[in-house]
Amino acid sequence: MKTRRRSAAIIAAQDRLSGLMNIDPLIDLGNGLSAQSYQAKIEMTEAKLNAYVNAVAKADAARAMLIDAEKELSDFSDHIMRGVSVKFGMNSAEYVSVGGTRKKDRKRPIRKNMSPPISNENEG
Repeated sequence: MKTRRRSAAIIAAQDRLSGLMNIDPLIDLGNGLSAQSYQAKIEMTEAKLNAYVNAVAKADAARAMLIDAEKELSDFSDHIMRGVSVKFGMNSAEYVSVGGTRKKDRKRPIRKNMSPPISNENEG
């Protein structure tokens, strides 16, 4: 699980508010700029951050459930392929129709002889 996201803006605002409160807890700079309005803005932003973090956590949980469902589906698909191969054979048209490759159509690897060819130096 991811760590909780932190907001640099909130941290900086809390530090500034602390400094502002040291000057005067009831300071009012005019035009709606006061310690109380600053505190309210910080709390509103924190609430939005918490809502975001909760949404991300839900999305992460949904993603984990999707990944599990995809793995389960993939396993089920493998079982289907095996079932068709057992019932109809790996060289059947039915096996091909569900996405398999006929056993006789598979390309076999070509083995290369790794030893150098023997040359007879006496011939010549």
